[in-house]
Amino acid sequence: MCSTHGERLARLTQAIDELATEGLTGLPPAAWAERVAGIWSLVEGLDPEIARRRTHYYVPES
Repeated sequence: MCSTHGERLARLTQAIDELATEGLTGLPPAAWAERVAGIWSLVEGLDPEIARRRTHYYVPES
């Protein structure tokens, strides 16, 4: 079932608020990356054009 734009925005807002409350201090890098990736996924669900543009900014690890 597809969620509405408002529901997606509410989930994004909640994820950002939770991250702001909990912070990233003490999280291992993999957990930090997972949290941020989850937020990006929510953003991309709201605006698929962002997903397309984001691929232009990807820099592979050396």
